[in-house]
Amino acid sequence: MDMDGQSTPITGAPVDTDRGQKSVRPAERAYQGIRHAILTGTLKPGELLAEEMLAAMTGTSRTPVRDALRRLVTDGLATVSSRHRYVTEFTFSEVEIAFDVRARLEGYTAGVAAERITPAELKRAAGIIADIDRIGSDHSEAALARFVELNTRFHQLILQAARSQQLKHMLAPAAALPLALLKQFLLDQHVDIVRSNNQHRDILAALEARDSDAASTIMMEHILSTKPRRR
Repeated sequence: MDMDGQSTPITGAPVDTDRGQKSVRPAERAYQGIRHAILTGTLKPGELLAEEMLAAMTGTSRTPVRDALRRLVTDGLATVSSRHRYVTEFTFSEVEIAFDVRARLEGYTAGVAAERITPAELKRAAGIIADIDRIGSDHSEAALARFVELNTRFHQLILQAARSQQLKHMLAPAAALPLALLKQFLLDQHVDIVRSNNQHRDILAALEARDSDAASTIMMEHILSTKPRRR
């Protein structure tokens, strides 16, 4: 959310089939593997998502791949056409809309959360910010994956603190697209982790002050400030 960042945790990391992945359900392994391949450009926009090829790629069978593809369609990363599934072709305009929608929904959510967040949740948010600080200015794929994971936790914590089922239902489809990964891998634009985390501090300060208007405004500005630039 750098957002420059679902209801499901986002790592963006490849599935490591050599390290204890037997404990991961095949459908989850297929989902994470295909998702990572899409977000890193291994599977190109518009490319046919053939089940047999994907099963071989993720070390699973076609049944888990079908389950994974259904999830990816829901996430917006895959598209159905003539009974086949393809990697979604993200136009710049569609990515802009994704950022705008998230900014408005999460801005409102932060305003609600400011009235309801607990001291324990504020402490957890501060801990996440400290964890992101440890990434520093590392621009590697592993660092971005770690940032996306922690960033997602931060934003999900605020959604949790709002304590609203309606907001959860509305945000789930919007939050399915990991905006930081779209920005860096599909649009080839740098994600500024340090700046993003400084903005997290501003959001946290507004939450601690129970200032709904400030929390809402700062959250919106945070997300919109990470919006990709037209070239």
